[in-house]
Amino acid sequence: MTLNQHLQEIFNRIEKGNESDEDKKLLLEKILAGDRQVVSQLGKYNVNIGKGKDIHIGDRIYQQWDKEAMEALVKAIQETNGIHQNTQGGDAAARDIDKSITYKNCTIIQLLAKDSNLNNGSQSFLNKSDFSGIPQEIIQQAYQDALPPDASVWNLEGNDITQILQVIEEFRKSFEFVKRLSQDENIPQEIRDKLSALAEELAAKKHSGDKTKPSTDFLSNPKGQLESYLIATIERGDDEQFLMNAWLIIDDSLPVNDLSKFISLLDKDEQQLGILCKFNDIPKQLNKFLKKSLRLLRGRQHQLIIEVFLPSDLIGTEVDRWKISDPILEEITLGIKYPIRLRSLERLNLDYLDFYLSDWYKYWDKVKAVLHNEAVQELFEHLKEMENFNLKLLKNNLQNKIGLKVTCAPPKAKIKDLFKAILTATTPIVIWTRYDIPNLDQVTAIDEVLSFKPLCHLCESVRQKREQADAQTEEHLGFHLALLWEDPHRLTPNVMLQLTTPGQ
Repeated sequence: MTLNQHLQEIFNRIEKGNESDEDKKLLLEKILAGDRQVVSQLGKYNVNIGKGKDIHIGDRIYQQWDKEAMEALVKAIQETNGIHQNTQGGDAAARDIDKSITYKNCTIIQLLAKDSNLNNGSQSFLNKSDFSGIPQEIIQQAYQDALPPDASVWNLEGNDITQILQVIEEFRKSFEFVKRLSQDENIPQEIRDKLSALAEELAAKKHSGDKTKPSTDFLSNPKGQLESYLIATIERGDDEQFLMNAWLIIDDSLPVNDLSKFISLLDKDEQQLGILCKFNDIPKQLNKFLKKSLRLLRGRQHQLIIEVFLPSDLIGTEVDRWKISDPILEEITLGIKYPIRLRSLERLNLDYLDFYLSDWYKYWDKVKAVLHNEAVQELFEHLKEMENFNLKLLKNNLQNKIGLKVTCAPPKAKIKDLFKAILTATTPIVIWTRYDIPNLDQVTAIDEVLSFKPLCHLCESVRQKREQADAQTEEHLGFHLALLWEDPHRLTPNVMLQLTTPGQ
């Protein structure tokens, strides 16, 4: 019988309450001799022997291995096995042995982690995942990297994926494990995309108890439906080319400053700068981003909203009229299938944010206060004509307003000044028509869209108007409606990183 097996039998007898005086004597001898196997085993029972004389058992510190310390050790071992779970008397080591405690030399992990709701959720996610396409050595490396630095004190050795997942779950490191796998360039991109989506779900599970930030649109979606976002940026490049970047947020109910919710939709070699393309090729590229997003959302109930950041002089681009592929109809119009929100690229400029972000937050708070209200027209400044447009006057009129409704088509020459007023006023919502339809009361038509449903559903109301237009042959407002929806808490990850307070 090896020494290791002999020691294990002693621990087993103590766990069951069948230990002898000889067992305790031999155990004490090994402890005093600094036996590494014994010290390693003790870590499982919330027992840590410091580099000095301090002996940590539960939340008690003993200075020497006397009778009291040995009794506390026995109770600690038995507590882990459930023998003294209902103990009301005794010392604090026996009563509080299930607490998670951090010491200078060793991180003690709560051994009852299997019973937590978080762990149950992580276990179900991981058990449904297929890791068979990943080389064992890569799994082993991610396993070791995900565990705490001092995890070796428990002599953990993952020999197969089942054992590895069990240990990872017990240490509550499922997210870290999957995230590391998703970042390993030796794994095929398709598998990494799936791992990124899995990491997103685990992060959402991890933060499900965080009440500090409900979903961005305040639970406007049906229960159980993910609020997903495809976020794209379009910037001017050189030689009449444009630079595109895109990310998917699978569920925007995660805390504001959690950048792990962003999944890049670009290939690894494109992520540093983005994709360069001609303006006419932008719709095709967005269609590729959309296809990749839908693959990552496969099997989930979701509402996908598309947000596109554009320079102000291109904000009149008919993004909602772009064509996308469809498995049945071959080609459909983007804005009929998905709600489209236009965003100002200028709001991603750090100089702009330094100067205006505080005011932007203030106006967004006003939006949040009325999201479930239907009659919000009085909170929208009304711009009826552009012939006598005055930038400074509009900026002043936008004070204390959450939005702007423009019921006449802005001339191309004045769009830039119009959005200068909107940007400096930090107005979060703008709805306008790109074209003046003859014989149509555009004021009444736009007011109907604003009051059709509560404000949190405005995007969907605009989408439905576009859907109605698509079913008709004559001119319809739905062909020309545009919506700007500027949430300061949902920017691109590179910008949000700059806004994150150190330590968050």
